[in-house]
Amino acid sequence: MKEHGGPNRARQLAIAGLLVVVLTVASVPVLGMVAYGPAQTVSAYFDALDRRDAEAAVGRLLTGEITDGWALTDEALDGAPSLPTRVSVTHAETDGDRATATVEYDLDGTTRTQDFSLVRTPGTWGLFPVWLIDPGTLPRMDLVVDGASTVRINSADVPAPRDGLPVLYPVEYSVGFAEHYFRSGVQNTVVDGSAPEVEVRLAAEPTEDLRDEVDDLVRAHLDGCATATTLMPAGCTFGFDSVNQILGDVSWEIVEYPEVRLSTERRRLVTAPTEGVARVSGRYRDIVTATESDFDEPITFTFTAVVSVVDGEPRVEPLEAGLASGDGLGSDSDEEPDDQPVDDEGPVDDAPVADGP
Repeated sequence: MKEHGGPNRARQLAIAGLLVVVLTVASVPVLGMVAYGPAQTVSAYFDALDRRDAEAAVGRLLTGEITDGWALTDEALDGAPSLPTRVSVTHAETDGDRATATVEYDLDGTTRTQDFSLVRTPGTWGLFPVWLIDPGTLPRMDLVVDGASTVRINSADVPAPRDGLPVLYPVEYSVGFAEHYFRSGVQNTVVDGSAPEVEVRLAAEPTEDLRDEVDDLVRAHLDGCATATTLMPAGCTFGFDSVNQILGDVSWEIVEYPEVRLSTERRRLVTAPTEGVARVSGRYRDIVTATESDFDEPITFTFTAVVSVVDGEPRVEPLEAGLASGDGLGSDSDEEPDDQPVDDEGPVDDAPVADGP
């Protein structure tokens, strides 16, 4: 049997194939503008923010190498007080390889309008151009932090370098820290890209754990002072002044420890000045009557110290000596000391020493 239309069939198939190629090539610019245009790039970027997909969001940005992107993570978007909602690209304009897209959105209870600059880059196999948002440089969160090496940005725990961290925008961030010895209040801040840096200041507050450890250190310091055998324990914040001759060693006892309360004074952490009570006992010879007697005297003193944390360990440094002399030994004597000779041969007590500035 003779086949019909062989040459015609081949010609028809060739024409159809050529038509498909022509239509495909002709549709590339249209498809590129529809699927990969500036407006679509901006919409995809905001959609990535809404999904808390930081990697996808960064993929829509024209950035150089980022070596400190600890806040460019899903966790840094998760838990944000506010992310853009009701997003609408209201206008897009292309000029060669540059474009501008205007976006309207709600953030932190406010409706905002913002322009985004875009750059066209070569696409896959040269078919479709890729538009990327050009932020210039990503805005940075300038962290001014005392008392912590890390902070929490939304749900991410990140380092707190002095030069800050790059962050995605527009996003509202909550920033704070809670470490073993110091914590801060939480501060909310909106980063919308209108400024290259957004400063966040976090003031450190001591934790109860630090107060407890400082209380232990203060007690240990005072207990050490109570082992002294002189009227003026060296480096301690209490002592007793006497004009009489002390016979032998004296004994000290801490009767009431000062209550430790931490506060900030001249940008340093201190224990607020508070009173304690010690007791000193021993034997003395009255310089007027030469009578030997025992003594047992309560001493009220004031304690305050600078508190620091060095290599993760709290330290206290007493600031000044608080000397209370009481009524004085032998104050019950009826003799007038001005009419009597003074015995200069008795031992001389050490002067109080202030440990610290």
